[in-house]
Amino acid sequence: MNKKVAAFALAIFAAQTVSAEVKFSGFVDMSVFSDDGDASMSLDQFELDVSTDLGEGISMRADVNALGPTAPVELEQAFITYDTGEGLALTVGKFLSCTGFEAAEPTGMYQYSYSATLVYGGYQNGVAASYGSDMFGLYGAVVSSVWDGAETDVSGDETDVGFEAQVALMPVEGVTAKAALAREDEQTLINVWGMLETGPLTVAAEVNSMSDWDAYESGLGYLGMVNYGLSDQVGVTARYSAIAWTPVGGGEDDETSEITIAPSYAISDNWGLVAEVKMLTVGDADAVTQIALESLLTF
Repeated sequence: MNKKVAAFALAIFAAQTVSAEVKFSGFVDMSVFSDDGDASMSLDQFELDVSTDLGEGISMRADVNALGPTAPVELEQAFITYDTGEGLALTVGKFLSCTGFEAAEPTGMYQYSYSATLVYGGYQNGVAASYGSDMFGLYGAVVSSVWDGAETDVSGDETDVGFEAQVALMPVEGVTAKAALAREDEQTLINVWGMLETGPLTVAAEVNSMSDWDAYESGLGYLGMVNYGLSDQVGVTARYSAIAWTPVGGGEDDETSEITIAPSYAISDNWGLVAEVKMLTVGDADAVTQIALESLLTF
């Protein structure tokens, strides 16, 4: 980095710390993974998140991460949010899509791996508006790309602006339901999911409907998950998910399904272990067994 730029950045940071509290958080994610007998052990992800409340409803957050032991450190997201105090908030920058039940980060996952129906939008460059109350929420965003976080061009003929919209309902305590629409060019995703949390039990279901998806005319994916906390430290998750793609011009669907069992153990408030056994079936091939042991430390 240019020394003058670095010095200027440090000066800004120092000035900021005087007027507002800067908070740091993040995680270190490591795993041992076996894919049909082929084993590996590595650092999966390191992330550092920086956030600050500037007052008068204005806040900022920036996340940097590295996806592996030799991967470069990259800016994952960075955005500014203005909260009007009336339930309405405006966000500008690079931020995460509203679509999908499963979290983008391991800190929000109930198990180690993602489901077979991972078609959600990614980190996006754009502007978003949201409105929320205790029982109802609305969200809308205009972005340079729904699925490509590196895309910034919105002026050329080959690039179309992406859109997202979502409705959220929380009718009673412990019940959440969300329906979202994401569209870029002709590629479209309709994502609907619901979750029930009662005591130590969490149950969730999700459906994804896709159209004009590259080489596929349409697709349908679904997920069912149950998590049960056996104690304050021990839990277990069972998940089934599947997806079927219909090629353009017809033909046999391309299908993938998986069954996952994942017990977890909390060593402390900041350190947890997740073990996972997954049976993955792709097309007409025999099921493949994947086994993982994950260590996740948050700070």
